[in-house]
Amino acid sequence: MQVFNRIRLFQKFGRIFVVAASVAFWAPFSDAAIFRTLSADAEGPRVVLVAPMPTHSGSIGVAKQVETLPLQKGQLTFVELERGETAEDLPALLESFSFTDADRPDWLWIHRSLLNDSIDKPVIRFSAEAGDEWAEVLKKRFEGKATVEKEGISESLQALSGNGIVMIEHPDRSRESRRVRHTRILVVELLRQVEMIAPDEVFEWERLKTGNENLVALYDAEGIGGAGPNNLGRIVSRIGDASLYRVCGEDIREGALAPAATVIFPGGSGGGIGRALEEKGRKIVRDYVMNGGGYLGVCAGAYFAASGLDVYLHAVDLQHSQPWRRGRDMVEIELTAEGQKFFGTDQTVLTTRYANGPVFLAEDQEGEGDPEFQVLATFKTPSTDRNGIVREEMVGQAAIGARAFGDGRLLIISPHPESHEEHDDLVGRGISWTMGPGSSESGARMN
Repeated sequence: MQVFNRIRLFQKFGRIFVVAASVAFWAPFSDAAIFRTLSADAEGPRVVLVAPMPTHSGSIGVAKQVETLPLQKGQLTFVELERGETAEDLPALLESFSFTDADRPDWLWIHRSLLNDSIDKPVIRFSAEAGDEWAEVLKKRFEGKATVEKEGISESLQALSGNGIVMIEHPDRSRESRRVRHTRILVVELLRQVEMIAPDEVFEWERLKTGNENLVALYDAEGIGGAGPNNLGRIVSRIGDASLYRVCGEDIREGALAPAATVIFPGGSGGGIGRALEEKGRKIVRDYVMNGGGYLGVCAGAYFAASGLDVYLHAVDLQHSQPWRRGRDMVEIELTAEGQKFFGTDQTVLTTRYANGPVFLAEDQEGEGDPEFQVLATFKTPSTDRNGIVREEMVGQAAIGARAFGDGRLLIISPHPESHEEHDDLVGRGISWTMGPGSSESGARMN
């Protein structure tokens, strides 16, 4: 059995540092750090894992994912720091947790929150105490995916640990889902090396679901760009019974959708998403929705749900019309009567950002198109493209639509209402609808 313990409060430099005794207890995310300990019954190594706080309250980051591993011995302490620390800050921040010589951990493992603009793949640094054996294990585990270096750990950091330090740094171009993945893989391997988990123990996605909460998988990897993931994460954090975790293509192919009530694909490139998922990943997403999962696609995610390219899901039987580049502009969309009912609002017209989202003209469809697709909002005003052409053909075409897909629910949004906080309730209701009839604040049911 493993338990959380050591409830303490620390105050240094005007900040409150909280030690939580339960996974369910979280400190406020402003000017705070979270500190909690997981202990096994059997004596063993004392390890401290330092990781950045998730971008949004309630999100499932590195620490919460590692917490799901069953410890067979030892003590694992999680320290989640607010983002933006430098290597020089870490010793003072960690000392504020009052590690005494008797309480000093055997190992200190650090996921740096600052991104490094001088590297093109993750760098794993470790102190000399870790030994050459660890270097060989890590090089083999991360072959081609990360650089392993026996340098770059300051003396002040080394003084905080009895046996040694391992630190992972990430390129500034890497998405958060991939940073979390690489750190999780590293920590699982390190826990095996110090025999705190069984040799054949693996991370299992199903363990993320610990209660009645609705888990939301947010795709945040190749094919995704801009602020969409953070904006959608903000909205999910305001849905009372939802928790979000970010995934990449490899995660999806390894079962990351298993505990999720819905999956979200933000803006970027629909083709880029499809190619990154590969055929296996696309089939997993399609089967996931067919078997009762939810799907929200925004802009690129809307393209990806449709049928315009071979690498799309072909879950919505609609072809996007050419030219697909219809500009970046502020447009008005108008909710249909069904859309007002669906989103639970009397509002009719919304102003929102548009960035080359899909338009499905009737003349470009085969036969009747998709008769199961219910239009919830149409474009009221056009966008102007990069050549100055006003794309009048958009007006009256679907801007938001939904359909059942097998036993699942699918919602696509061509523009970007998630970019505007005044539309958070509307987008949140859409996300809740995709989770199924048991979710709070769900939209209207499809007939």
